[in-house]
Amino acid sequence: MKSPKRSLRIRTRLILTFGLSALLITSGISILTYFLVRGNLIENRDQSALSVASVNARQAERRIFEGATDKAVRDFLSNLRGVRAESTAVLRLETDWISADPVVFAAPDSIDTKLLEIVNSSPVDGAKMKYRMGNDTPVLVVGFPLATRNALYFEATPLDDIEDTLNSLANILMLVSGGVFVFGIALGMWSTRRVLFPVEEVGQTARAIAVGDLSARLDVGNDPDLEMLASTFNQMANTLEKRIQADAKFASNVSHELRSPLTTIMASIDVLNSNADSLDESSKLALDLLNADLERFKQLVEDLLEISRYDVGVNALTLERFLIVEFLERVTEQRGDEGINIDFPFEINDVLIEADKRRLARVLSNLLDNADHYAGGATRIEVQVNEDTLMLSVIDDGPGISREDQSSIFERFARGTEGSRRGSSTGTGLGLSLVAEHVKLHGGSVEVWSANSDGSGSIFTITLPGVIR
Repeated sequence: MKSPKRSLRIRTRLILTFGLSALLITSGISILTYFLVRGNLIENRDQSALSVASVNARQAERRIFEGATDKAVRDFLSNLRGVRAESTAVLRLETDWISADPVVFAAPDSIDTKLLEIVNSSPVDGAKMKYRMGNDTPVLVVGFPLATRNALYFEATPLDDIEDTLNSLANILMLVSGGVFVFGIALGMWSTRRVLFPVEEVGQTARAIAVGDLSARLDVGNDPDLEMLASTFNQMANTLEKRIQADAKFASNVSHELRSPLTTIMASIDVLNSNADSLDESSKLALDLLNADLERFKQLVEDLLEISRYDVGVNALTLERFLIVEFLERVTEQRGDEGINIDFPFEINDVLIEADKRRLARVLSNLLDNADHYAGGATRIEVQVNEDTLMLSVIDDGPGISREDQSSIFERFARGTEGSRRGSSTGTGLGLSLVAEHVKLHGGSVEVWSANSDGSGSIFTITLPGVIR
């Protein structure tokens, strides 16, 4: 099965588009510039070489007399001025070759056979050819026939200066292209940041709403292109807020309405409990079932009321300072869980925490209740203090929680696979979600993972700020 292809982020694509566009445009201009300069330099050199060689050829035709010695001819050729100081003249008199500098330009080996054939065919305007000599030097060789003397005149002009110029130009253009590419990337990053800022603002506002801030809204601003998006988003947020508030109000109203008949039912059950000895065995069994379900029903109503307060945003912390260890010992004692080992370093015995004592007690009780219902009870409570942060862990040796359930166990009415297997008679499905809400209200976090490598056992850890040393 093929894994899905991961596409680049919009930000990355935009930045690369800016950078590559700048690179392509600059590269195109650089290539065009290079070839224009190259063509211009070569054309000027060709014209100059042809013109100078033509003059020198006519001069040689007039001044080299019949029977002149090789030395006299060589001296004459050496005194001719070419396009460059490095230019070298070569003369063929009948079958003899005489070079102004045999070391640099030794004829006929230094003359291409094709050029020799062309010049030998007596073109009036001469002929030219570019090639590399044996020492890999680029040259332009121009040839003219001397009709009156049965001779051929050649003049070789090195092109290494043009080649060096073009190489330097190519390096400069490559550096410019690289610099423009970097500039394009920087411009892309700056432009993308400005262009995507509204999108990031939408994301931040959406995240704020997702974590419970229902009042978060987008600033419509004065941008007509974004006004519709911002207005639509805010309208959606308003609708969502109203819906959540309506649902919370409904849950709160239902919970309040259930309290009166619940109180009546509990009073009636108390009457039955006081006369339980007079009931037959089947009636006692029914009464026990009623007591268990009534207690669960009562807890469910209280949890729904608590949850509804969070949904409408009316919950507030009542902060007070108290000893961490003393608080844990009192809560476990009140619950009848004195047998649970509280593991903490000796140095935090006198450490205080500033928190809502009632809510924190509810958090600890809910975690211990969860361990009682699904794991046979908690085995120990671990306490750690890091600077100004409290880490409180409730550990059990139960069957554990699957990875899938760990990611959703703090959602409302989520009791995991184990809770579903045990049936609906155990727990309300709101205990852990209330733990998450209480902890989040304190600015903390809660998480769960397996205690053992085989997946058994669970560790519920809450992290809270507010430690005072």
